[in-house]
Order: sequence, then C-alpha cells, then structure tokens
Amino acid sequence: MTIRNTAIVLIAGLLAASASMFAHHGTNISYDHDKPVTLKGTVTEFVFANPHAALYFDVKDQKGAIVHWGGELNSPTNLRRDGWNKETFKAGDQLTITVFPSKAGTPVGVVDRSKPVSVNGKELPGRSNSVD
Repeated sequence: MTIRNTAIVLIAGLLAASASMFAHHGTNISYDHDKPVTLKGTVTEFVFANPHAALYFDVKDQKGAIVHWGGELNSPTNLRRDGWNKETFKAGDQLTITVFPSKAGTPVGVVDRSKPVSVNGKELPGRSNSVD
C-alpha cells in the first residue's frame, strides 16, 4: 500500500469515527429545559445500554387515555456510579419521574435527575457529580 493510500484510509477512518461523536452530543437541543413535567406511570421497559439508558413507561393523560412515554437517561456507567443497575426498573413498577419534554410535542423527554425519581414509592439515589 502506498503512502497516499494509507493516508486516505487513515483520514476516512478518522472521519467515520468522529461523525458519531458529533451526532451524539446534539440531543439536548431537542428538549424544552424551561418546562419540566413530572409524570406518574407504569414502567413497560428499561433498556440499560450504551450510549444512554432508556426508560419506557405508560402515563394516563387528563382524559384517562394511556400515553406511551420514553425517557433518555445517562450512560450505564454513570448510572452505576449513582447506585442504579439493570434491575432498577422492572415492567409493572409504579414510577414518578420528571422529564424535560420534547420540543416537538411527542411523549419523549430527557430525565431530569436533579429531581427525585421514585419507583414503587421508594426514592432512588440522586445524580452524582459525574458528567455524561
């Protein structure tokens, strides 16, 4: 392989690796940090995986209809530091959680871990000073 071909492969690899980094860090722009919403519902699924854990839960709206919500959390590494693990939430658990909702009006949000999160009436450990 020539030096030119090696350089092209190296540059292409670096560009490919950096593209996901730029895409990943723009998610908070999608959420309204000025209008946090506290929700009570029932856990349907907890995905404890990288790059961010996700929590899915059902909430009754003002008319009594079930709305399926999704909440984005920190990385599993940071959640573990705070005492959370893959067993923290199970389907059927009763949940109280505060999210910064989607600016698009869809039932998704990023979880506000500076506020208490409770499962089955028990408050979970709060957020440490870890940065995600």
